[in-house]
Amino acid sequence: MIRNYLKIALRNLFKQKVYSSFNLVGLALGLSCGLLLTLHIKEELSYEKDFPKHDRIFRMVTTEWSKSQPPLAGELKNYFPEIKSAGRFSGRGSQITNYGPDKQAETTGFFADSSVVEIFDLKPIHGNAFKALKEPSSVVITKSMAEKFFGKQDPIGKKLTFDNKEELWVRAVVDDLPINSHLKFDYLASMPTFYKNVPENWTSNRGWMFGWTYILLKDPNDAPKIEKRLKDFYVKFYQPNNADEKKQVAEFAATARLQPLTDIHLKSNLIQEMGPNSSILYVYIFIAVEILILIIACVNFINLFTTQALRRAKEVGMRKALGAKKAQVITQFLGEAFILTTIAGVLAIGLYRLVIPFYNEMAGKELSGWEILQPANLSIMVTMILFVGLLSGVFPALFIAKFDPIASLKSDKLPKSSATLLRKSLIVLQFVVSGFLISSTILIYQQMKLFKNKELGFDKEQVVAIKLYGGFKEKVLKNAAVFKNELTRNPNVIAVGQSSNLIGDDLSVESVTPLNPPANKEFPSFKVSRIDEDYLTVLNIPLKEGRNFSRQFNDSASFIINEKAAKALELKNPVGSVIVNNTMGLQGKVVGVVKDYNFASLHSQVEPLVLEYKPAWSGNMLVKIAAGNVPQTIDFLKTTVEKVAPNTIFSYTFLDERMASLYKKEDTMSQILNAFSGLAIIISCLGLFGVVAHESKLRTKEIGIRKVLGASVPNLVVLLSSSFLKLVIIGIVIATPIAWYAMNQWLQDFEYRIELRWWVFAIAGLFTIGVALLTVSFQSIKAALMDPVKSLKTE
Repeated sequence: MIRNYLKIALRNLFKQKVYSSFNLVGLALGLSCGLLLTLHIKEELSYEKDFPKHDRIFRMVTTEWSKSQPPLAGELKNYFPEIKSAGRFSGRGSQITNYGPDKQAETTGFFADSSVVEIFDLKPIHGNAFKALKEPSSVVITKSMAEKFFGKQDPIGKKLTFDNKEELWVRAVVDDLPINSHLKFDYLASMPTFYKNVPENWTSNRGWMFGWTYILLKDPNDAPKIEKRLKDFYVKFYQPNNADEKKQVAEFAATARLQPLTDIHLKSNLIQEMGPNSSILYVYIFIAVEILILIIACVNFINLFTTQALRRAKEVGMRKALGAKKAQVITQFLGEAFILTTIAGVLAIGLYRLVIPFYNEMAGKELSGWEILQPANLSIMVTMILFVGLLSGVFPALFIAKFDPIASLKSDKLPKSSATLLRKSLIVLQFVVSGFLISSTILIYQQMKLFKNKELGFDKEQVVAIKLYGGFKEKVLKNAAVFKNELTRNPNVIAVGQSSNLIGDDLSVESVTPLNPPANKEFPSFKVSRIDEDYLTVLNIPLKEGRNFSRQFNDSASFIINEKAAKALELKNPVGSVIVNNTMGLQGKVVGVVKDYNFASLHSQVEPLVLEYKPAWSGNMLVKIAAGNVPQTIDFLKTTVEKVAPNTIFSYTFLDERMASLYKKEDTMSQILNAFSGLAIIISCLGLFGVVAHESKLRTKEIGIRKVLGASVPNLVVLLSSSFLKLVIIGIVIATPIAWYAMNQWLQDFEYRIELRWWVFAIAGLFTIGVALLTVSFQSIKAALMDPVKSLKTE
């Protein structure tokens, strides 16, 4: 019997090629989209789970800060017996690393405690990493870094030079970390190396947020118990001397918490994170898009499969008349649905492998074309096929099995039932989803356009940021004026400045107050950046009052602040006022006030900013260049840098590209949504085309009679199209308020956001209607142009 069902299914598949093709293409597109998004979501949710103890690892954070104080790790371990181990990382940033005269590369690393080896189960390849991180001037490198610098040589005992001045010896090699982790480094330098380079009082400072503290619990269920006792811990940690200090400690303790390691990638966006994280919101969005795409594909299948029932009504009637039971009819048609879905699944895997390179480039992922063949992913695919096949096949099978055998044998028309209403409802649902996705895509595009085009208060165009490091940095800072003059001799170089940070970087957060502030008056923390006298000129940042820094004045203890800082410090006449940087122990006058400019991303509003004159702290040289001969100018800059510091790496970026990278998450989501919105409308139109073709065939004689009686082609096109276009319009009307609500909620995450205007939804609706009209009109015109004589002869 099963063999017979299979033969009938394949026979009908080839007999009704058009409908079968629409079904297969629609399902294959839907399943391939679902597969791509499933693996994307799976990868996002897998972060940190390759660490064997991931469920027991937590990071100490507050509601604002990802970093914590130097003594915190040791104090936590001593106070809480539930903590098995505690370890710290402190950033070293990216540095130029040399091995001998020939091997040179830019690397990224951290200072780290030896305990991180146990916490994160760093897998040893050579040497003893735990022992190495206890020794001064020692470094643990990853397998990839070892291969890059040493090839097949034994790296143990070899000397690496960082930024042409710091010499560290390789004592161990560990395996590369998982890609799906927020921890990303090429090497770890020992914490004793850090200690010997900073004053002793810094390492015991309980107010300096110097690095990231991780703890390993004996039992993950102990985390809530520890959090309940954090207030008592911080009282012991800070040892307040009076009621006011106790109150401050209690307020701080209320913000502290243990953050699960697995929450960092998707649920953490704190001050000075190790690197940019993603957001759980976008995972939810991708899940929603996947569900919507699969719904469209299923609806498409149900409509087309039900439509095919007309041609087989007599077959069903004959089977029932010959004694076939309802269950047998259901089994047959459900089986056909699964056969179609399975074939579509195979096509979907082919489509997946075809588009995966483009998807990886668009989404910034590293999914493999062969990844689908992993048992876990194959099971996902099989589950999707079974789910879609069952969801798509149950209703048509039940509907067909209900056919009355006598009525089926007498008529070529579908029974008048709720099926017609359901099919219309499903068409509406398809275009609700399509309208929603298209409206959302347009609004996300507009928000991304705002990011790119908003006036930020400075000029980011044609600014090259050159990284200063090692010997190159020393020579530049020693003779900055000479180097700048050398660069500006080129007519394409307009201005040159220096800064400790780039626009968009996490700036230092420090305590700044007026001189002799009022008692018990609390001031917010201030973002602080160190610059030279040409920084404002390069970025064209306007002064509201006062003057710029200048070498003609003794500005070593001078400040420039923005308008928000002047307001936060309550300075009525800011220029000439004395302020104090309590963090650095520096007191000086405000010499100028700049207009507020967006020195961070547009996710947040402009914060109070203090600019300090300290060229010696520069980490970047900013070069304003003329438009036009950009490649030649870059070559000139590279040649000049190499002349100053031979055998150096010319590391640079364009400031506008650096700013664009701040919105990588949103840009990725926008591109993915663009692609899947297009697929959604294609799948919807495939279904609509099939249903219109079916309706046109049913009304072939009616069309012929109307033409004989004088009906024109336009009249017939309107007759055939209007009922379907009404369904599309209903779908758009329903989709509009849903899209408005969803996008309004998404936009709340941005301090600077577009307004939701009615015409955006009108454009989305008109576009959807236009595409649907083209789909419907093609088949309607074809039917209307038929010879009425042939139409009337059609059986």
